[in-house]
Amino acid sequence: MKAFIVLALCCSFFSSKAIPLAFEFSDCDDPDVFKAVDAALKKYNGDTATGNQFALYVVMEAKRTAGPEPQFYVKYRILESTCTTEENKHWQHCHYKASADAKTGECTARVHMNDADKTTNVSQECKIFSDVSKIKLTKFPCLGCFHHISSDSSEVSEILKKTIRKFNKHSDEPALFKLVEIKEAKRQVVAGWNYIIRYEMEETNCSKDQFQDLTPECKVTSRG
Repeated sequence: MKAFIVLALCCSFFSSKAIPLAFEFSDCDDPDVFKAVDAALKKYNGDTATGNQFALYVVMEAKRTAGPEPQFYVKYRILESTCTTEENKHWQHCHYKASADAKTGECTARVHMNDADKTTNVSQECKIFSDVSKIKLTKFPCLGCFHHISSDSSEVSEILKKTIRKFNKHSDEPALFKLVEIKEAKRQVVAGWNYIIRYEMEETNCSKDQFQDLTPECKVTSRG
């Protein structure tokens, strides 16, 4: 039975540099990102004449250019495996070497994949460390994930003002509702901004028959 390495993939993204082509952020567990990292790692192992092959440990950052022939920019960590270079095995069929003896490394690669011609061009740089205990672990921000923002910010208040106005306009409630408390606010940076806002609102003494929108006269009622 063949042993397959289980990969732990994080959700982080590559820090941007000046690139002439348009790009979009990619999840580290995107299958296309994995294909790009696999191509880069196979090239690294293939260029190594002696010693043991390296296996993928974790993809740390990833982004891709837009278009039919994508270019990938990936940063990934590798760990020495038990397979020698002479065995010519695929790294996924190898076991990790015992951590006390294993070398590890970090690679930054640029991969251009052409599906039409079935060609892949890879340029990369890998730094190998022989003493695992001396590796400095770095926490990478997840640029495509939701992050907490201040609930007192003007952007949050403007969003809720429009949200509650829309609720009051389209709900079946006879009275207008008013914001009471903002519980939590998160923002995601993608090709714009996405927000998750958790808030509490209560019924006011202003009925829709008399008021089209909230005014200073609208107060939260004790029975609301």
